[in-house]
Amino acid sequence: MRVAVVGLGWVAREVWLPRLVKHPAFEVVAVVEPRPEAVERAGELIAGARLCGGPGEIGRDDADLVFVLTPNHTHGALASGFLRRGLDVFLEKPTGTTPGHLRLLEDAAREGGGRLLLSTAARHRADVGELARIVAAGALGTPRLAELSWVRSRGIPGSDWFARRESAGGGVLVDLGWHLVDVLHHLWGASAVRGATALASSDFLTREGWGAEWHAGAAARPTADVEDQLTALVATERYGLHLRCAWASYETVDVTRLVLHGTEGTAELTTTFGFSTRRVTAPALTLRDQDGERRVPLPPAGIGDEYDLHLDALRDEAARADATERALREARDALAVVDTCYRATAAL
Repeated sequence: MRVAVVGLGWVAREVWLPRLVKHPAFEVVAVVEPRPEAVERAGELIAGARLCGGPGEIGRDDADLVFVLTPNHTHGALASGFLRRGLDVFLEKPTGTTPGHLRLLEDAAREGGGRLLLSTAARHRADVGELARIVAAGALGTPRLAELSWVRSRGIPGSDWFARRESAGGGVLVDLGWHLVDVLHHLWGASAVRGATALASSDFLTREGWGAEWHAGAAARPTADVEDQLTALVATERYGLHLRCAWASYETVDVTRLVLHGTEGTAELTTTFGFSTRRVTAPALTLRDQDGERRVPLPPAGIGDEYDLHLDALRDEAARADATERALREARDALAVVDTCYRATAAL
């Protein structure tokens, strides 16, 4: 598949471009980036690709798939432009931070015929796959409560736009929480949100030394207007959700925990999502039921393997006739949880 990449920020340079360049199923034929310094930083990764200063330079005959890897607030406008021209689009999360963004994408896909694909890399993790097998086997019974957390030790993103609601649409909940909610919906299916109570704070964004080492660090941002921590309790029609996200904390390592409580058992995965250098030493998956507790073996996995596996599956995803419908449904389900949590923090 001929790929055009839009945006040469961190996620493009460090996550997607190196993998696209190496993957036998993809050829990077064009890059859209107006900033010369960003093009220079991408260096050899984009050698041979056509350099474009704006999205209008990519037409239907120029690429088979467009990776939109730009700041959150640009996702709707950029992706809808390509969809309207009949190009398939792979869109980094979040798909949109308002329902209006999603309607824009829906209208554009209907008008132009391009298909929308979403970034759902966490679903492709080997440890999440083992958890999914437990769920699929019916070992947990009827869903009751999900406890999901992703708490970083020092992990504030380095890009300035992450710290502004205007450009990011939110803070740690949009950044890390979106992954957790997407994985939950993948495992248990989405459930209509009834309500939530939530508490958000921003204690670390204003301090030096709490930036993500793998994300070019981060200076203190005294004018930041997003949260760096959020805790929520969400009630849905089928199950409850306890959610905690933090870009920074007094933990010594970055810990991601997925605990699923059902009528027949509890499964608990303790691991580290993402690219942090402060990782859980030995990820573990434990199943507890009436027969006791047992450890479920996890296959070996490297940091970032889920992104390679996501690319492996992408061609088949793009070939689905219902790809756009499915992507928009999943985006609406995730946004419903995120939006309800933010509205709950405003009500306190």
